[in-house]
Amino acid sequence: MSDKSVNKNSPKPSKKRSEQHIAISNNGKILALFAIACTAVVGLVSEFTKDRIKIQEQQQLLNTLHSIIEPSRYNNDIANDCIHMSSALLGGNDIETGYVARQDDEVVAIALTATAPDGYNGDIDLIIAINMDSSVSGVRVLKHQETPGLGDKIEIRKNSWITNFTDKRLLSEEDSRWAVIKDGGMFDQFTGATITPRAVVKAVKKAVQYFNHNKDILIIRPNACAIKEQNAISLAENKDDSSATEKIKQATKQATNATGASND
Repeated sequence: MSDKSVNKNSPKPSKKRSEQHIAISNNGKILALFAIACTAVVGLVSEFTKDRIKIQEQQQLLNTLHSIIEPSRYNNDIANDCIHMSSALLGGNDIETGYVARQDDEVVAIALTATAPDGYNGDIDLIIAINMDSSVSGVRVLKHQETPGLGDKIEIRKNSWITNFTDKRLLSEEDSRWAVIKDGGMFDQFTGATITPRAVVKAVKKAVQYFNHNKDILIIRPNACAIKEQNAISLAENKDDSSATEKIKQATKQATNATGASND
């Protein structure tokens, strides 16, 4: 068999390049369709789980509020009856939230969120419930980064120390009793950890001071949670497409561009 017969039966270079181009194009289309499908699934899962996550967060908030304000004392939907505040006395530059407990529309207590910025390892987020007579109804730690086995005793699940604030009140603006024992106050510090409880005591004291200064204003503020909910409903009604649909559209556009590029 001569070399000529072999060359005669071999595919022409132009035909081979055409087949490679078609294969690349088909692969591009498959990848584009796969991207669309994945994005669609992610979008749908996100939509389905979003409400569930919101419900879980709301239940966790409600459980915390129940632990610092006796549920029998109020009959409103406390987790959805809130006000917004901003003050250096609450420990930061962010807007803090207050949850209002009402019995037949009469305010009986307000739970204020606040931050102790001087924890041993950073910010300590707190929620402090204060009765209308300015006594503390209860305090809980929402978030912290304190040292395990030492500073983390501020957590109710680790230690009952945080309950020492219950029923306490300021006798004066600068009540010296509101400090850890090491500083001449009435609150215990932890063995090997004084900075953490000192920061919490200071933050709770400032929150009570803020409440005392602004109590009359706080009880007449509009329900920020209700306003937010109404705005969300209005936005949803006026929105042409859901976020999931928008994500699918974006993915489709990207896939189209990718397919076009592979066909070039």
